[in-house]
Amino acid sequence: LLRWSFSPARLCFGHVSCDAMQNQTYAQGTEIWIKHEEEVWVQAEIVTATEKEIIVKTAEDPNSRIVLGPHEPIFLRTTDVFTAEGLSVLDDLCQLTHLHEPAVLSSLQNRFDIDKIYTFTGPILIALNPFKVIPKLYDEDILKSFMTTKPSTKPHVFNTANATYRGICDRKKSQTVLISGESGAGKTETTKFVMKFLAMAGAENGEVTNVEKQVLESNPLLEAFGNARTLRNDNSSRFGKFIELQFRGSGKDAASLGMAGENCRLCGARIQTYLLEKVRVCDQQEGERNYHLFYEACAAASVSGSNYSFPQKLPKDKVREMSLDLEGFGDLSQFAYLTRSTCKTLKGVDDVEMFERRIQAMQTIGIPDAQVAQVLKMVASVLHMGNIKFDAPPNNSEGSMTMPECESSVEMVGKLLGVDRKALESALCSQTRVTRSEKIRSPVNVRQAADNRDALAKAVYGIVFNFIVRSTNMSIGYVQDVKLFAGVLDIFGFECFKMNSFEQLCINFTNERLQQFFNSFVFKLEEQLYEREGIEWDPLDFPDNQDAVEMLQGKGTGVFAILDEECVVPQGSDQGFCNKLIKQHKGHRRFDEIKTKPTWFVIKHFAGPVSYCSDGFLDKNKDQLSNDLIECMGSSTNGFIVDLFKQDVKYSEVLNKDEAQEAAGPTKKKKKYTVSSEFKDQLSSLMDIVDLTDPHFVRCIKPNPQNEADKYDRKAVTEQLRYGGVLQVVQVSRAGYPVRINHQECWDDFKIVASPQIIAGLKHVDDTKVRAQKLLEHLTTELHVPKPLHGLPWAVGKTLVFFKLPAFERIKFARLELMVKSATQIQSAWRRHVQMHKYKAICLFTRHLQAILRSKQAQGDLMKKREEGAATRIQSLGRQFLARKRYRALLKKVIRIQAWRKGLTGRKYAKEFKRVRYATRIQSCWKRWRVQRIYKQLRLAVHVAQERWRMHAAKSQMKQLKQEAKEVGALMAKSQKAQEQASSLRKRNEELEAIQLQLQSEKKSLLGRVKELEEAVEKMKSQMDEVKVQAQEAAKLSADSKIIVETESLKKLEQSLQDKETEMAQVKEDLTSAKAASVKQQEQLHETEGRYQQLLKNSAMQSVSGLPGAAPKAASKRSTGQRNVFIQFAGASGTGKTSLLEALIAEHDPQQLPKFNEQKSNFMAHHQIQVGEKLVKVLDCSGNARAAHLVKERFGRSTWVFIVYDLSKKESFDTALALTQEVHEAGARPLLFGNKYNVERGAQIKVDVAAAKDAAVRAEGSAFESSNLMDAVKFAINSEEPDDGQGVEAVSPDKRSSISMAIDSVKSWFGGDRSKSAGILRPSLKGTKNMKQARKDPDPSMDLRPVQELQDSESAVTCICFGQERQHKAYVLLATASKDGTVVVYRCYRTEMEIAMLSDQDFERNDDFSNPPADNSNIAVHSRLVGHSRAITSIFFNLLEDQLVTTSIDKSVRFWSIESGEMLKVFTDSSPVPVATFLPFNPQVFVAANSNAVLRLVNVQNGLVLQKLKVETEVRALKFDDTGLFLLAGTKSGSIHALEATDSNTLKFKFKVNLARGGVTCITFVPAANQQPACLLVNTSDCSASIIDCTYDQGALTNLTVRHRVRVAHELLPLKNCYSPSGQGYLISGSENKEVHIYSLGKGANYKMQYLKHHQVPVVAVAVNLQDTLLASADSLGRIVLWRRLDFSHIPDGA
Repeated sequence: LLRWSFSPARLCFGHVSCDAMQNQTYAQGTEIWIKHEEEVWVQAEIVTATEKEIIVKTAEDPNSRIVLGPHEPIFLRTTDVFTAEGLSVLDDLCQLTHLHEPAVLSSLQNRFDIDKIYTFTGPILIALNPFKVIPKLYDEDILKSFMTTKPSTKPHVFNTANATYRGICDRKKSQTVLISGESGAGKTETTKFVMKFLAMAGAENGEVTNVEKQVLESNPLLEAFGNARTLRNDNSSRFGKFIELQFRGSGKDAASLGMAGENCRLCGARIQTYLLEKVRVCDQQEGERNYHLFYEACAAASVSGSNYSFPQKLPKDKVREMSLDLEGFGDLSQFAYLTRSTCKTLKGVDDVEMFERRIQAMQTIGIPDAQVAQVLKMVASVLHMGNIKFDAPPNNSEGSMTMPECESSVEMVGKLLGVDRKALESALCSQTRVTRSEKIRSPVNVRQAADNRDALAKAVYGIVFNFIVRSTNMSIGYVQDVKLFAGVLDIFGFECFKMNSFEQLCINFTNERLQQFFNSFVFKLEEQLYEREGIEWDPLDFPDNQDAVEMLQGKGTGVFAILDEECVVPQGSDQGFCNKLIKQHKGHRRFDEIKTKPTWFVIKHFAGPVSYCSDGFLDKNKDQLSNDLIECMGSSTNGFIVDLFKQDVKYSEVLNKDEAQEAAGPTKKKKKYTVSSEFKDQLSSLMDIVDLTDPHFVRCIKPNPQNEADKYDRKAVTEQLRYGGVLQVVQVSRAGYPVRINHQECWDDFKIVASPQIIAGLKHVDDTKVRAQKLLEHLTTELHVPKPLHGLPWAVGKTLVFFKLPAFERIKFARLELMVKSATQIQSAWRRHVQMHKYKAICLFTRHLQAILRSKQAQGDLMKKREEGAATRIQSLGRQFLARKRYRALLKKVIRIQAWRKGLTGRKYAKEFKRVRYATRIQSCWKRWRVQRIYKQLRLAVHVAQERWRMHAAKSQMKQLKQEAKEVGALMAKSQKAQEQASSLRKRNEELEAIQLQLQSEKKSLLGRVKELEEAVEKMKSQMDEVKVQAQEAAKLSADSKIIVETESLKKLEQSLQDKETEMAQVKEDLTSAKAASVKQQEQLHETEGRYQQLLKNSAMQSVSGLPGAAPKAASKRSTGQRNVFIQFAGASGTGKTSLLEALIAEHDPQQLPKFNEQKSNFMAHHQIQVGEKLVKVLDCSGNARAAHLVKERFGRSTWVFIVYDLSKKESFDTALALTQEVHEAGARPLLFGNKYNVERGAQIKVDVAAAKDAAVRAEGSAFESSNLMDAVKFAINSEEPDDGQGVEAVSPDKRSSISMAIDSVKSWFGGDRSKSAGILRPSLKGTKNMKQARKDPDPSMDLRPVQELQDSESAVTCICFGQERQHKAYVLLATASKDGTVVVYRCYRTEMEIAMLSDQDFERNDDFSNPPADNSNIAVHSRLVGHSRAITSIFFNLLEDQLVTTSIDKSVRFWSIESGEMLKVFTDSSPVPVATFLPFNPQVFVAANSNAVLRLVNVQNGLVLQKLKVETEVRALKFDDTGLFLLAGTKSGSIHALEATDSNTLKFKFKVNLARGGVTCITFVPAANQQPACLLVNTSDCSASIIDCTYDQGALTNLTVRHRVRVAHELLPLKNCYSPSGQGYLISGSENKEVHIYSLGKGANYKMQYLKHHQVPVVAVAVNLQDTLLASADSLGRIVLWRRLDFSHIPDGA
């Protein structure tokens, strides 16, 4: 049984009690809330439930179990619902099915996390202070949008203000906005917004008049005198105020403001204040400040001295110039009242500027300059009072006197207040007692004198504050005959501190009265609802706090009455007051005592019990100033001060004593003034006014005590919800019938519980009310629904069905149990269906296996017959072999005998030969030694002679050098001469080298010439007999390269040969020119033919471009894949792509222009343009060279690629030609578009258009030249091949049945095709012969070896990634992040094999780091990034790869320069950031997740949060698919959210897939390849890695299905995975069992697992480079291992 408990000390409604657990067994899987010490309430799910205990599991730790006892409260929880904006957050919490404290707390947090700070709870508007500026929340446009007669359902302070204004205009009834909350919750700012809206709405024709200005300017003026910095708030209001804004009907409609109905105009206002905290003037806690005006005036005086020329900061055209006398103000350190705390300034506040704004407010309100000067004097006098110190006179320890060093302060106080110095000192240090016969003046002690000083300071400041309020009211004007008003009550919220005094009692009494009013208001609303629905209800169900109010304000016996009585009683004390309270109210359910603290008492308020300390209650209640000081102030020469004191009720009796006695009469008893009585009267008057108005409630809540943005402290918010009465409205609004649903929902939800016969009879009933009522009557009997003590368990109204909680839970649990049973049956049927299919498949496998085995057996039988047939042949050959063997053995023996004989004689000869040889060697050694000895002696002598000769030469040279050294000029001349000689020698050397080269060339030509002449000479021997001698001599001379031919006949012969050679060369030249001309003619003919064919083709295309379906089909069939972009624009920068596209959008779909202009600066931008009836998906790509690789990656996803070039720029055409071939290779259709914009404006054409058409034809594309895209777009649309389904389509392997795939796997058992298994990674390192011989398994997958080990520290590596692979040819970068917050970037130099693979690629940079380190390690530290203080959670390169981005538990996202290691930007969050990523099409925006389950889109340039999206739990992994349009977010609870990036700065929720019980730690996207669809590789902390197929429909991601799960040791650490595209693909993952796990993703491989062993601790992160040649793995001790695959192809197999 569920019950309501209305304990004032604790709100415990809707939870399960002991009785409930005994009478109700909950179904397994029921979602609930349970108590938690830190989070207050946490989500849980019931595992089992019995009568004595409930076992639950929490969402934070689903593996653990918590046992709940019979008295522990639980609350039912609804399942999370998602919309396009993420987790659904209701605008009105009363719409929740289960409305209780944890539901309210969680819903408010979900809204707060996405910057929705306003929420309705019935009639209450809850406002959470964001402690930051939320863009566009309070803009002028937003304010005007709420100025409407139609009620808005959107929670906003402007909506509440508009409801107030419309209540005045439409119903002609006064309204009140009650704003409450604790200090720092935002009450003052909320009041400002309400007043701003009412002033703007009440302005005539939308123009603000003086009345509106004065109303708005009253806020900053009152803030100066009544606001101060506290520990909770920098601008805390230390008083309560009620502002009445009067409205008068204008007789005009509100059309000017966009509204219907009458528009009431603001005509007057009045401000009433309550309970100013005057004690702050004299004392403040550490970290707090006095009132703002003190600091602002002192800052102004410090700037310009005592004479301040106003203005100095504000524009002079907006204020009236004046001169201010700031005498008495000075530096803050001079005043004791301002140095009680070390806090003297506010962050981001200019006190001088604020001082001028206060003066401006005084001018706007209309306070005269003279009075402004008097106010400043009185404020300055208060500061100097604090500097007055007292000491006891030398002869009177019970007396007091001012200290000599304080004389200047006393003089200044007297001067500023216009009183005599001695009179002031006497009034402070003495006391006058009046007896019947005389007045007795007696001294007071030092403490009493200090109290008199503080009392005077508080009194002076209090009357100044009252004067400001009166002046404001008088200036604005209160119209007596206008009864319509909108009241704005800014009142203090419920307070409960460790030390609570008289101020807290008054504040909490105020909140008790307001809560009583609120309860009655909500009670009336509920009464109206029940009457409107036509159901009976019991008023006894609703709570009431009348007894608490009576106990506080009751006459005679109330707390305040007893306090006033004790103040009048002679010798009254705080202890006596407390004793009277305990005696009077002991036993009252709202009162309690603390026996260990005799001066303390406890009052149990509606929000909880509060302990009060009665010390100082009487003094604070009296708030008296001595008559001596009052008379002293009355004797002032300053008439302004005297008038202020006389106008105050507390002091007028003393100053106007005679008049007061005459007015009172002889018998009338004078009423004693007390603060409590005055406050009680003010509060009663206020409540009388509020009772006559329609109330609107705003509860301001402070989300955390630290005043930090984006931080939600659940404990602090829960306390404020309880204290602020928000949960009371939940209690009141749901007290009668808490659960309410409409008739149709009741029928749809609960008809499954009823019997089929009843349902069959009721489903034809048209009246939903009757049908729901009969259904509930049946269920009440069927399920034995418990009946409450009062009323019915349910009631059917006109539009809604109302339930008591026990009845609703009984029916709901019955439905849940039925659904669980039904789900079990459905699961069993489905499992049977699956098992039957498995059985059929096994049968099929068995038959197939039997066929294979029988085939094997038949093959064996055939082989046996063949063996028997060949056995005879083998035997005959064997016998032949044996006979031959015997013969050979005999022959071998004979040969051995012969060999023995020959060996005997040979050894004898060899012995003799050795003896002779050794003798000869001995003789040679002796002879060598003898000659060597002589040589050594001779060489020694030569060395001695050389040394002596060199010594002699050196001495001579030394003498000569010394002589030359004496002449510096000679030396310089000699040096210059040597340089000239060296220069001349150098030139001579160069000339000689040139001559040498020339001679070598001549020699080569002469040798060739000689050879020709020799041949000619040989042919003419018969003719040269007479010159034979000369020819021989010439031949001999030719060998020495000196040819001398002297005979005349030889010269003639040479001349004839030269003529023949000339003729031959001429003939060859003519032949070559003829061939060249022929080739040129062929080329021209071929080119002409091509142009002719292209012309025909283009003419045909253009002739049918206007006919739908008539476009020619592509010459070759392309594989479409997942082409989600119809047209992609590419080309060089500055060719006009964006302008062409903008003109197309402006012409055909102008509504898309704002979005287009917003995304114009992005590298890539998606657009959907409506061209006729066709919705065209367009991708606009930047021409930035740094983003070229990103643009090229999109070619494979596009159907058409429009490559734009400028006809007047040749270089743009060259770029277009290069892109055309790459588009063709990617499978897309290129369209070369020549932009004629510049040509049409006079530029010269520099592009060969025919060449463009030829290039387009070769790439199976088209070419256009125009300044408008429309013709090209129409051509592309008409060229789209319709998918009519009539063509014959080859069976895709993806569409084959699972049985066929299983058959393939069975075939693989018997040795299928292994040619596709190419091993993990591409070979990048040549292995040695020893490595090849040491291989145990020839499988290429086993050639993966660790080649390098790195370690920067012993802190665990958390994540790693590769980068800049397209920028450097010599190396790639490896970035590693650690648990201690450090990041190290390494340069991994490429091997020779890797560089050879990249020989045909161009790179952006040619660096100085092209050579590896000298130690041959191939690794070097590139940069080291230091800045994070805690563990780094993710690391990645930006899209251009020039920066590195890191996220960390220290709540920050940091951007780093890779080259310098400098930190460029820091973005902070309110909680740890697990992961972030960039939007693929917008490098200026990144997505970051925090531990509050919020995804934020942040602009990199300005840090502006563009969007917040809430999910159910923390996101730990983010990954975009290859389309760049869908973001996959893995959560802590094991689910994956699919989000669509609809534009460059918005994400929309698509769907959610529950994947596993453990949290997702890593997501890797794998594009479609190897006849398999695109998939995700997901690591989850339930010891598994999942391969998830992505289903696309027309380019949109529609579903995620689990293909397979593999086992990975993964429970505690956030392990990462990666993908290797080698072969048919591999999943590579770290693991906690110290291994790197590798799974093959190829078909037929059965996800075979391999592992790499090298680490000694868990492997946390893995990564593969883009070239797929290098694998990096990192472990929890900081070690990073680099793996490469060895290549043994260069080593022969037999080696």
